[in-house]
Amino acid sequence: MNQIARITLLTVTLAALLFPNRAQSQWALLDARADTIVRHGLDATYNLRYQQADSIFNSMIKLYPDHPAGYFLLALVDWWRIVPNIDVDSKVDRYSESFNKRIDRTLEICEKRLDKNPIDIVGLFFKGSALGYRARLNVSKSFSPTTIAAITDGKEAYDIILQCQRMAPSNSDVLLGSGLYNYMAAYIPEQYPWAKSFISFLGPGDRQLGIQMLRISGKRAAYANVEARYSLMEILSNFEKDYPAGLEVAKELYAQYPFNPVFHKYLAKNYYMTSDFTNADSAWTEILRRVKRRTSGYEITLARQGLYYLGDIRLRQGKLDDARRFFEEAAKQSGRIGEDETSWIVQATLKLGNVYDALGDRKKAIAQYEDVLDMEEYSGSYSKAKGFLATPYR
Repeated sequence: MNQIARITLLTVTLAALLFPNRAQSQWALLDARADTIVRHGLDATYNLRYQQADSIFNSMIKLYPDHPAGYFLLALVDWWRIVPNIDVDSKVDRYSESFNKRIDRTLEICEKRLDKNPIDIVGLFFKGSALGYRARLNVSKSFSPTTIAAITDGKEAYDIILQCQRMAPSNSDVLLGSGLYNYMAAYIPEQYPWAKSFISFLGPGDRQLGIQMLRISGKRAAYANVEARYSLMEILSNFEKDYPAGLEVAKELYAQYPFNPVFHKYLAKNYYMTSDFTNADSAWTEILRRVKRRTSGYEITLARQGLYYLGDIRLRQGKLDDARRFFEEAAKQSGRIGEDETSWIVQATLKLGNVYDALGDRKKAIAQYEDVLDMEEYSGSYSKAKGFLATPYR
């Protein structure tokens, strides 16, 4: 860990010890009345009651027209319209327009406040948060040269958040942005070496420092605690591959918001990845029920994932006919989404070959493996298919 990171972590840790009461450790971003409104609105947002959340935050704008919080929180509602659909470009595009308009309005109000007072803490905090979320959306699906503008947003957001942190070192809400920045500034160059020349201006990051900041924010932040835990859960599950730790965060979030499909998905996925197949089966089965009932946020993209995981669990259990049906349906649902050869279709096709091998139908198994070789490669699918063509799955 570099010296700056050590000093930052020491400051954060000391602040947590010196200000054990969360109410003491926050600056006055909002007055008591606005605080109550925000908490009701955030509960509605994370329960995916979109219209209720929009109504609550619009009422806040009427009461506080010169405060950026209402517009930023409306953008957060759009963010949670996008997150369950992040794999479907058409739906991301549909909600991104409203999201960006609300972010732009947030930034306008922040700039007016900062023109009057360059160290206005409210203007700085919400400007940094708005830029951070705009960057987060723009890099949410993949990293490529076209995302450099988003990284620039992220760097500006981080600089602003650092300024807020210096002004109020005991505040835990700012640690969401600091934690994400520190983690990604270290992770991106490690995973995408070609990007180092593009993002050298970012400065060094620290993965473990970022995780620690998110943990503290998740426990102590007044308003960002759910977002911090959500970000921590994503990092632990998708990047660190620390599935037991990811599962613990998923359990917390799902217990608090049991109808949030994203938290539900990570709960089911991490049960599976920790080999708790009984709980994984139960969680994915319930997700499929909610997709069928068209429960808010439970989209068809979740159905194809659930069908794949349930098929794999059945394959492990030796329930081969059930496994075959699940994998066939997973590929079918992927096709319904209108995407070509997604990773889910490739994986389901490969697993179907495994099922046919286990059933003793080598001819059909070979046909599935050859289909995989005609598709786009995902996660070593070609080498796996060639391996099964040489040696049948057992």
